Amino acid sequence: MSGLDIALALPGVIDLCLKYGKNIVATYKDFKYADEGIEERKLAIEASWAKTSEQLAFLRRVWDNLSDDYRDLQGRLLRAFEKKLEAAVIQISSLDRLAAKSGGLSDRSKAAKYALLKKESLDRAIRDLQACQHEFDTTWYLVLLIADRFIDDALVKRIGTEKLSTARRVRDALKPEPRQASSIFLPESQIHSAGHSEILFSTSKVIKIAGVGSFILDSADCSTRKDASTFAKNVRHLAMRLHQVDANEFHLLKCHGVARITDPNTKQLLSFDFIFNFPEGYSAPQSLRSHLLSRAVHSLSDKIRLAKQLATSINYIHVLDFVHKNIRPETILIFEGNGSLLGPLYLLGFRAIRLADNKTLRLGNPIWSENIYQHPDRQGTSPDTDYVMQHDIYSLGVCLLEIGLWESFVSSEGQANISLAGFDRDPSAFNRNCMLKDHFTALAKAQLPIRMGERYAGVVINCLSCMDETNEDFGDETDFEDDDGILIGVKYIEKKVNSGRGIPDNLSSQDDEQLLNLIFIKLAS
Repeated sequence: MSGLDIALALPGVIDLCLKYGKNIVATYKDFKYADEGIEERKLAIEASWAKTSEQLAFLRRVWDNLSDDYRDLQGRLLRAFEKKLEAAVIQISSLDRLAAKSGGLSDRSKAAKYALLKKESLDRAIRDLQACQHEFDTTWYLVLLIADRFIDDALVKRIGTEKLSTARRVRDALKPEPRQASSIFLPESQIHSAGHSEILFSTSKVIKIAGVGSFILDSADCSTRKDASTFAKNVRHLAMRLHQVDANEFHLLKCHGVARITDPNTKQLLSFDFIFNFPEGYSAPQSLRSHLLSRAVHSLSDKIRLAKQLATSINYIHVLDFVHKNIRPETILIFEGNGSLLGPLYLLGFRAIRLADNKTLRLGNPIWSENIYQHPDRQGTSPDTDYVMQHDIYSLGVCLLEIGLWESFVSSEGQANISLAGFDRDPSAFNRNCMLKDHFTALAKAQLPIRMGERYAGVVINCLSCMDETNEDFGDETDFEDDDGILIGVKYIEKKVNSGRGIPDNLSSQDDEQLLNLIFIKLAS
């Protein structure tokens, strides 16, 4: 079937997904002999499906107003989603047959066996629905970048779930002049009077504002910038957009506000201090650098989860129409909570951000412990090229390499030439050539397959080679341009699916393979 045929047939696929999902929820809801554990699982399925069904219904309403590329991509993902839902329906039918054969489950051992099977079935259904939901969300949110009044109207007319409400607020914040009930800027005095606590090996701090609460402070220095007015505009737009995000979904902290910090004597603008809310239920933030330096042993699933969350955060920075330019372990925080030292991960470090379509000043950086996360074209004090979204993908690749090896490429003293996994030469000697990139690639090829698997290694290598002309996924920059500014998102994911390296029809039940499939989707949106 051609891409156009798939696009035309997709409203029917959406209808099937809605039908299967409704069937699953209704059937599980009718389960008898339910104990407390099963009731909790049933509620989890209902909550998960409530969100996804609203998103599917919204997509159904705006389908005719979407581009062919976007519809083709969604078609491939939704067909995989449909098959997974169909498999869940078949699983439920087998449970019903078991119950019928058990003759009402009067025998205690039969009832216990049935209850166990129900719990296992529910757990599997919850995992599958949540996995599909994450995959779908990554591309669904790209619809926010499509310039079409019909999409605005569809979001306004149907409030729906929290996801649609978040989408409506984010879409409004993406407009050149968004509606804002109150100013995003905070009084400078409020920041000066707050108590500050350092976060080791991090660009961020914890602050306590009297009578308000604890927050994360992330400062963007602008004392030496030549484009202060443009940067101020970027800061305002980013703060307003981050004020609307779902922290758990985007892996970007919700912005409480931003403060202009000035020199008390000269009144010169020194910095913009972003103030972020703590994620609900979590505390004790530590930088990814701290975790890497600690060398504590963590499971494969934990490392892949962090990798997936980092890729997710970069995805949504790009959905918000910004490039980050400063992705490294010092700008990444991991919180504690729910009994885990490795809780959720969030990307910060917005000192160099700019809108994707703004002019880049090619500002360089002489600090090599930071430069090693930049593509060779962007290293040193005088970068050779303008910054583009693919450069964020290269930085992601270096961070994924560190996570996979679980080794820090920077020492506790801040030296980049000590801990480059055995690379003992001064990185500054490799300015404007690819020796350091080649070394990272060689490390990924030699060590990651053993530690993290072939699939993870392939992701890292693809990120590191994202600017190479020979890279089939990234090499042609013109392949990632469109009128809506989606840039890499749809095209990259489409290439992954078309090449057979995206979401397969039947995802593995193993955590590592399943989460790595999600990384493929989230690498570059």
